[in-house]
Amino acid sequence: MAQQQMTNTNALADMVRRWVHFDNLAATLHRQAQQARVAKSRWETDIIGYLQKINMTNAIIQIAGGRLTVHDEKHTQPLTLQRLEQLLHEYYAKKSPGSLDESTSILAFIKANRGSTTETRLKKN
Repeated sequence: MAQQQMTNTNALADMVRRWVHFDNLAATLHRQAQQARVAKSRWETDIIGYLQKINMTNAIIQIAGGRLTVHDEKHTQPLTLQRLEQLLHEYYAKKSPGSLDESTSILAFIKANRGSTTETRLKKN
């Protein structure tokens, strides 16, 4: 009986060691990726600024594995509950002046019924 309990304890200790290793690895990789994105963004800003300065924003830059071009990207705003409420107020204001603005009650309903899920996870403190 004691031998079986020792084996279970050893197995648990091994699983915990592996979890901690991969948790640390994930944290390190996350930090490195974040730093790489910041550096890439800084270089991108410098390159675009230089191309604008010399009036060559239409340039096509040949690189190994492809080409670089300057283009505009459109990013939509995230649809947060606060933004949704703001849009609903704008909707009711445009719909017809003096009409009943139900934005607050609609948002209250959404918040009360949006639901959630619960997961059992390990947490490192």
